[in-house]
Amino acid sequence: MPLYEFRCESCGERFEKLVRWSDAEQKPHCPHCGGEETRKLISTVSSFGSGESSSGLSSGGSCGSSGGFS
Repeated sequence: MPLYEFRCESCGERFEKLVRWSDAEQKPHCPHCGGEETRKLISTVSSFGSGESSSGLSSGGSCGSSGGFS
């Protein structure tokens, strides 16, 4: 089951919920206020940026481009 992040339109709270594939189109009620108007958010964990990386890893070239092999 995938974990989705939602935001309640009534109170503005964000929450996560495990949702079955068969129930993916249904919107859960807000656990904070009980509101029925919730919106599925795009997870920041699974999105990729095109800017500089702070991990220190090289972002270009092939696997052997900096290995010193001739």
